[in-house]
Amino acid sequence: MSNFKISIITVVKNGMPFLKEAIESFDLQTYSNKEQIIVYSKSEDETEKYLNTQKNSKIIIKDEYSQNMYGALNLAVKNCSGDYIGILHADDFFPNKDLLSDLSNFIDDTNADIIYGNTKFCKKENINHIIRVWNSTQFDRTKLKYGWMPPHTTIYIKKNIMLKNLYSEKFSISGDYEFILKVLLNDKFIIKFFNKTLIIMRAGGESTKISSLIKKLRQDIQISKKFFKNYYICIFLKIFRKLNQFL
Repeated sequence: MSNFKISIITVVKNGMPFLKEAIESFDLQTYSNKEQIIVYSKSEDETEKYLNTQKNSKIIIKDEYSQNMYGALNLAVKNCSGDYIGILHADDFFPNKDLLSDLSNFIDDTNADIIYGNTKFCKKENINHIIRVWNSTQFDRTKLKYGWMPPHTTIYIKKNIMLKNLYSEKFSISGDYEFILKVLLNDKFIIKFFNKTLIIMRAGGESTKISSLIKKLRQDIQISKKFFKNYYICIFLKIFRKLNQFL
């Protein structure tokens, strides 16, 4: 069995109190060949104070120059030493302590360049209350033009691929969508679906505001138009596919 090093990126601003649970869920992972890279920007809460207590066990970087979260993700990628890179947002957590171990075994079995899975969304203040389930499907590149995409935070990808396909800071909300299309439409990569819940995300936050949703829609259209001739069909189906995820 191979022993891939897995790098987990956490980008944070004003992440308290949930940041503690995100880091704890990483620390509890039974898989030993791992690292967590935390990139933070100036916060008004206790984020920086708490991160000072983590300096002995984490790679912690202050980001003073990135335009948005995607620039911070790029900064983290450049400081990773793992074979594969995944994302753990500051208010999310792993569903169980063996997740990274199971992931490593799956990589070993499939020799995949890119792996993705399923995600669940819980109430922000009640992690036992699941309100949305995003179950993905086996990979089929043609589905991308019909609005299909895997959850961004379930994607694990080889570091060398990440370095050649960094996030665009041009899209402040939809940079992940542009990144996903860019790498998944490349037929050089072995892409595999790992049919497990890889992350649990807290619902709510800035991205759910009406103004943010409108901005995201505009950016999604701009990105889809870049990749697909019938981009309007792609965007309609991308929205429609989410409707059956809510419980």
